[in-house]
Amino acid sequence: MYREEKLWDDSRWINVTDPDEQDLQKLQQDFALPRKYRSYILDQRERSRFDYNEETKMGLLIWRVAVSDKQNGGFKVLPVSFVISEKFLISVVNKEAKWVMNELEDLLHKLKQNKVRQPSPITLLLRLLWKINDQYVDQIDEINGQRENLANYHRHPTNQQIAALSELSDQLVYLTTATDNNVVAIQQMELSSNSDGDDFQLNAKEHDFLSDVEVETKQSQQITQDAADLVDRLSNTYNNILNNNLNDTMRFLTVWSLILAVPPIISGFYGMNMHLPWAKGEFAWVTTLFMTLALILLTMWIYRHYHSK
Repeated sequence: MYREEKLWDDSRWINVTDPDEQDLQKLQQDFALPRKYRSYILDQRERSRFDYNEETKMGLLIWRVAVSDKQNGGFKVLPVSFVISEKFLISVVNKEAKWVMNELEDLLHKLKQNKVRQPSPITLLLRLLWKINDQYVDQIDEINGQRENLANYHRHPTNQQIAALSELSDQLVYLTTATDNNVVAIQQMELSSNSDGDDFQLNAKEHDFLSDVEVETKQSQQITQDAADLVDRLSNTYNNILNNNLNDTMRFLTVWSLILAVPPIISGFYGMNMHLPWAKGEFAWVTTLFMTLALILLTMWIYRHYHSK
C-alpha cells in the first residue's frame, strides 16, 4: 500500500506497507531511487546498514526491529527501510512491522499538536529510532521476566521448562544480532556525516541527536547481551542439574544391580550337586536366606560408607 502525506513546508512522508512491484516502480520513478536500494528493501534478511548516494543526495537506512511472533510465540526480527533526503522521508515496512509506522504517526501527531518547530526529515527519523529503541528495552524486560520464571525449577527442570528456555535462547540470538547490526548502522550514519567534506551533512543539533541515538542503541545492545548471558548461565545450570540427576540415577541403578546379583550367586552355589556347608538339614534353605540377607546388608553398608566420604 502506497501512501503519501505532506509534513510541513515542502517536505513529505511516503509510507509503503508490504510493497509490491508497482509500489517500487512508482518510488523509483518519482524519487529516482538507486537500483541497489530496491534490492536492499526487498530482502527480508538484509542486515542493518546505512548507505548514502552522492548522485541522488539521499540515504538508505535499514533498521531491524523486533515484532511479536503470533504463530510461534515470542519475538522475531524484521528489517524496515527508510530513505531520507532534505525534502522527504520514505518508509517501507512489512505488514508485521506496521507498529513502526503507528509510532511515526503518533510522533507526527504530537509534533503538530504541540506546534513546536517543525523538524527536518532526518530529525524525524532519529526521533523514531529513539522510540523504537525503547521498544527493544521493553521486550528485553519481558524476556527477563520469562527467564526469572524459568529459574524457579525447584530440584528438577521439567521438559516444558527446558523447551521454553531453548526458545528464549533462540530469540535472544536474533535480538542480539539485530542490536549489534543497528549499532553498526548508526555508526555508519555518523561516519558519513563526520567531516565537513562529507556529502551527507547534518547541522549541529541533528549531529547531537544522532550521537544520543547511538548511545541509546548501544545501551539496548548491552542490555540485550546481558540478557543473553543470563539465559546462557541458566542453561548451564539446567545442564549441570540434569547431569547430576543422571549421575545419581546411574549410581542408584549400579548399586541395585549389585544387590540383586547376590541372591542368584547364593542360589547358584547351593543348587550345585556337591557338598557345601550348612547344605544339610530340614532348614538349610533358611540358612541360605540369612546368608543372602547378610550379603545384601554388607553390600549396602559398603556403599553407604564410601558414598558418605
